[in-house]
Amino acid sequence: MAHIREVQRATGTAYELRWTDHGKDRQLTFKTEKAAQREQIRVEDELLRGRSTAYRVDKRTVRAVVEACMAASAPSLKPRSVDGARSVAEKHVYPAFGQRRASGLRAADVEKWITKLSADHKPGTVRNIYNVLNKSMKYALRHDWIANNPCTGVELPKNTSEIVDARCFLTPVQVTALAEELSKVEAHFGLIVRMAAYTGLRAGELAALRIRDINLLHRVVEVRRTVARRTGQGWVFTAPKSKRSARDVPLTRSLAAELRAWIAQHPDKTNPDAALWPGSKNVGPRRGELDWTRQFDIGNLQSGCFRPAVRSGALAPAGISTATRWHDLRHTYASIMAAAGRDVRLVSQWLGHSSINTTEKVYVHLFRVDHSDEMDAVEAFLSGAGQALGAGGSVTPIFGAVGGS
Repeated sequence: MAHIREVQRATGTAYELRWTDHGKDRQLTFKTEKAAQREQIRVEDELLRGRSTAYRVDKRTVRAVVEACMAASAPSLKPRSVDGARSVAEKHVYPAFGQRRASGLRAADVEKWITKLSADHKPGTVRNIYNVLNKSMKYALRHDWIANNPCTGVELPKNTSEIVDARCFLTPVQVTALAEELSKVEAHFGLIVRMAAYTGLRAGELAALRIRDINLLHRVVEVRRTVARRTGQGWVFTAPKSKRSARDVPLTRSLAAELRAWIAQHPDKTNPDAALWPGSKNVGPRRGELDWTRQFDIGNLQSGCFRPAVRSGALAPAGISTATRWHDLRHTYASIMAAAGRDVRLVSQWLGHSSINTTEKVYVHLFRVDHSDEMDAVEAFLSGAGQALGAGGSVTPIFGAVGGS
């Protein structure tokens, strides 16, 4: 099935291992006959099992595999996801394995890498980094570039209380305090804060809103797009994060009234495709001045206004932690909906989670199921049954007579 041929080279004797795999000729060269014989045994074993041996002569590096995987995935992913994966690869995967041949990567190599990452990063971050390599190795396995996935079975650090500890839930009073503080910079910043806290929209969804998206007749905000800045491309509008992220989120009466007043004074209110929020000039002596022709950059609001206000301690009297993040306004929305007794299935829909499992996993401690009504009914039944027995009556067992053993 496979044979070894001794050849003379300028550097000395070499041993060529040759075989045919699914109609294709393969060849590997070794410095010693013993090494060639060991490989011959492995090759013939795989051929007998009907496996492809293409990976044995494949010289692709881990970097080449990751790049090929990202290129294949790009059409089905959001630009932000592609940029994120590329950033992870550049910072963590390539420095460790970039020049290594993919077929030579072993589980032990990945385990040592994970251990090193775990010393410097939180479990969730380590998992995100690992996922980039694991996805790429799965891609290589499908294309017969490697014999097995070295990431399979590797132990990953467990998320303990990281998710819960990282979240911050504001009370309505704290939301008001935060909104008033940001309104000192720009009047409409307070409205944007309340919009984030009382609709749960993601930052990109909030920044992408158009006048047409505020449906005051039905009192909902229609989430149909998100926006992000991409290097070399400027602002890019895409569909929301997942299929369920395209949704209608109900508005409270007070928030709907605020939005009605905001749109009434909008300079382009008759144009349904006009941006809901104004951008600002970012260069020259008029930097920071509102500009309705520019895209609203919620990142600027966060870095130039939100974070300074939170970290300065000015909001400490209201009980707002200096570690509060913009995304915590989305968490606040979930906590308010739970406190108001809204069903977790509805909240999951309004948050635009890909499934209710995501909502329950992140906010399970908020949505406590109250079975008091059911237990009261059971208590009433038991009480009635006891009175019937006390009066000389009999109770028919619900599931039939219970016999002795």
